[in-house]
Amino acid sequence: SDPDHASHAEIETLAKKIADTGVSIDWIIYAHGFIDAETVLEKQRPEDIATTFDLNILSIIYLTQLFLPHLGHSAGIISISSTAGVRANGRHAAYSASKAAVNAFMQAMARNRPEQKFFSICPGPTITAMLEKVVSDPATAQDPRVIAELAKDIVADQGGYTSGDVIVVRDGKRETVSRIG
Repeated sequence: SDPDHASHAEIETLAKKIADTGVSIDWIIYAHGFIDAETVLEKQRPEDIATTFDLNILSIIYLTQLFLPHLGHSAGIISISSTAGVRANGRHAAYSASKAAVNAFMQAMARNRPEQKFFSICPGPTITAMLEKVVSDPATAQDPRVIAELAKDIVADQGGYTSGDVIVVRDGKRETVSRIG
């Protein structure tokens, strides 16, 4: 069964199972997340706010903490974040804060572990089940393949990206919006 992404104990069990195989991990891509359909902060249930942070940032911290020992030298982690973490979305304040934390965490890890690589990809509206939950007209959203292509380029070390980069993909166009220099 799939682990609870917000459960440190379940992630630890998964990490141990992988360690027992002796495999070294080259790249990890975090592509999970949660957004509450409720846009009025005062109406959001505390448990939905907690789920937002549990899934969007705490799980990434736990996964990174527990999988770092299994990452090979020159390996990396890509986190699929959101443009809401770069330019706060006033309709989804908790979500925006959680995604900004993802971007800061990935940059902190890039500084902490210069031998490995850490990136945030921040898609604009993209055709996903999560988008359908909060947008009435997904027709203006981008194809998720543009995100996959960027991840592929990062893994292949193409495109001039540097560990710690926060890269926005909106309408299929890429822009590095933050770099740790």
